[in-house]
Amino acid sequence: MRVIIASCVATGMAAMAQAEPQITAVTLSTAGLALISATAPMDADGLSMTVRRADIDDFLKSLRLSDPAGGVPVLTMTGPGGLADTFAALPFGPEAVTDLRALIDAMPGAPAQVERRGTALEGRIMGSRDVPCTIEGQAGCAALTLRLADGTLRQIALDEATSLRFADAADNAALERALRALRAGTSGQMVPLRLSGSIAEPREIALGWLQPAPVWKTAWRAETTAQGVELTGWAVLENTTGQDWRDIELTLATGAVQALQVQLYDRLEAPRKLAEPMIEPEMLAAAPMARSAAFEAAFDIATPQMEDTTSFSRFTLPQAVTLQAGEMISLPFLRDTLRDAWLTVYRGGQGQMHPVHAIEIINPLPLRLPAGVMTLYQDGHGHAGDAMIPELPPNAREMVEFARDTAIRVREHSEDAQTVLRARVVDGVLLAQTRLERRTSYRIEGAADGPRVLTLAHPHRAGWQIETEGGADLLAETRFALMLEEGRIKTFPVLETRITETRIALLDLDDAALDIWMQRISDDDTIALLARLQELRRAQSQTRREIARLQDQEAELIADQDRLAGLIVQLGDDSPATAQRRARVDAIDTQIEDNRAARREASDQLDRLEDALHDLIRSAAP
Repeated sequence: MRVIIASCVATGMAAMAQAEPQITAVTLSTAGLALISATAPMDADGLSMTVRRADIDDFLKSLRLSDPAGGVPVLTMTGPGGLADTFAALPFGPEAVTDLRALIDAMPGAPAQVERRGTALEGRIMGSRDVPCTIEGQAGCAALTLRLADGTLRQIALDEATSLRFADAADNAALERALRALRAGTSGQMVPLRLSGSIAEPREIALGWLQPAPVWKTAWRAETTAQGVELTGWAVLENTTGQDWRDIELTLATGAVQALQVQLYDRLEAPRKLAEPMIEPEMLAAAPMARSAAFEAAFDIATPQMEDTTSFSRFTLPQAVTLQAGEMISLPFLRDTLRDAWLTVYRGGQGQMHPVHAIEIINPLPLRLPAGVMTLYQDGHGHAGDAMIPELPPNAREMVEFARDTAIRVREHSEDAQTVLRARVVDGVLLAQTRLERRTSYRIEGAADGPRVLTLAHPHRAGWQIETEGGADLLAETRFALMLEEGRIKTFPVLETRITETRIALLDLDDAALDIWMQRISDDDTIALLARLQELRRAQSQTRREIARLQDQEAELIADQDRLAGLIVQLGDDSPATAQRRARVDAIDTQIEDNRAARREASDQLDRLEDALHDLIRSAAP
């Protein structure tokens, strides 16, 4: 069966037939975005275009127009709920548009003209019903009931020979509107847009917008030549804009800009309370989603058009680029010759046995070089290794390693020493200035296949000064260029020094510590003071030991006396043995008194030593 629509809505058809905007330039950034620049003709009918559903939020966020006529632009499109909204105002649902019987049953009373095999009827639709099939084996037969103008009810079979035409223009308009809504709704991947303006004269306008795009990548090629290392940057990128690029201007960007994703197309509903029952509906998620922070930049291989800002750097390629949608391309965008860039480097302090081959890159451009993998080719030897180049700001220096030179062997050995340069005592504090030295010896066995120039990179240590001359000081290391003869051993020492200040309270120094400091100090007066201090400290220690001995001795005497007194009381007789015990008790009393007198003398001696010690410290004051 077939349905013939009597009148079609022509509005918008001419606009839909117009050409899509033509892309003229694309800027790809490491923000995961593409900046699209395009042109399109515009007149009284406006401009029609389609945008991918996944890109619509960025499009609405970023669209900008340049209209030479100065017209006021208006952008319209089917909303995210446009299909449901459209059918909410129609007498039938979406399923009725694709099913003739459902459409007939949804429009009772609609005036229609029906024709079948030469029989033409005109009346109002009353509906459809199932009827027996006239052909054996046929199933699913139906008939349309029509009320004619004279009140006659007629039934006509609905099959492939039947044609129906709605006679009411409003019904045809409703069906046309439903078809357009279905077409827009079923193409869920695309959103039709219509751009109109307040000026009718034909003209060409310029458009620009952002849309998500894969991050473009960099692959570097380095090749040794007689002039130096020729470095070429290749950009690897993909056309995911959904439109072919035909002779466009391509810009590659890297930097640090923020790019946000917001929901501008999806419908957001504000929560409201219901009157009955009192239930508050759930809040709809309306928070914008944050995209990752971005970088932008680009590079030109012939005559660079450079631009650098606080947030991004960019190069624009001089040649036009043609690339179909969905295709990838790799093309060179930067080339430079680095002189004296090939180095054989040994980094001290890492415990490695062999040096490495490296390329030193210094960014001479007033913008950032993008990060990427580098493949190195050595003239006459083929592939020499791979390395990763980090993003380099202007004037930045980076040494990238790509291979190990096993023909050279290096061993390093370090020894530490310290010398007291000056020592004095101030306010009871020993102030000592010490020179620390570390001597690192590099024993280098030259290659058997020929001479080499080895770059020895000795690392900097915080607070230390490299005294060995002939090196080039960089931020984190000092480099020495060493000529290695074929098969010969070379020893190269590196001396580092550091001056430290030590403060120690004299009273905190024990006898052993005083011995150590007197051996290290060269000042006679300070040595004499420390020697006297040591003498007094030793006398103090000896006196304290004597006091402790006397205390222990007194305790033993008292214990012995108590034992004898207890035994005398227990026996209670006047035997000679008891008399001897009484005499011993009296003798112990004398010993205890002598002991206490000796202990008092020792305590007084300790006080005198303490006073002498303080007098010695006060005498050392400046």
